[in-house]
Amino acid sequence: MVAWTEWLRGWRVIADGVPDGEFEDIVMTSEGTDYVVLRISQYDQDIDGDRRVVRTTSRAFDDQVALFTRRTRDLGFVRVITVRGRPRYVLEPGAGALEWAAAVEGVTMRELVESVREGKLGRRVSRLFRQRERQTAARIQALREQLEDAEVEVERLRLDIRTLDRNIQRERET
Repeated sequence: MVAWTEWLRGWRVIADGVPDGEFEDIVMTSEGTDYVVLRISQYDQDIDGDRRVVRTTSRAFDDQVALFTRRTRDLGFVRVITVRGRPRYVLEPGAGALEWAAAVEGVTMRELVESVREGKLGRRVSRLFRQRERQTAARIQALREQLEDAEVEVERLRLDIRTLDRNIQRERET
């Protein structure tokens, strides 16, 4: 585990020291309790290649470590830091990021989550989620209708085959 202040002072050394396939927790403390607010790992194409991420060059990250780190923690997205255009590090929120935010704000997790949901961003995310849900439901319905049509077609083809088989059988009998 690495303390927040250590991370801000020497992020590159910390990130370079993380073995492949592992991650390093970045910890913040509130009222004597440690919270894993972020974690850093080496980029692995097999693990991270299909993830939706925000990319940041190492040069830009170097110039504004605190800003980019806070955005990653507070907005909850995955950030890939690139070196010479190639993905090198993955910075992502830790399991305790929301608990830390609630503790710092002096509210319960439930109060924090409800506040986010009722805010402008929360409403927008909820609206987008409902839109995607409706689109997915419509797509499922269209696929079910296609399946029903295909099942009707399969039955029609089976009937055609049985009819042709009977015709062949009759011709053989005569």
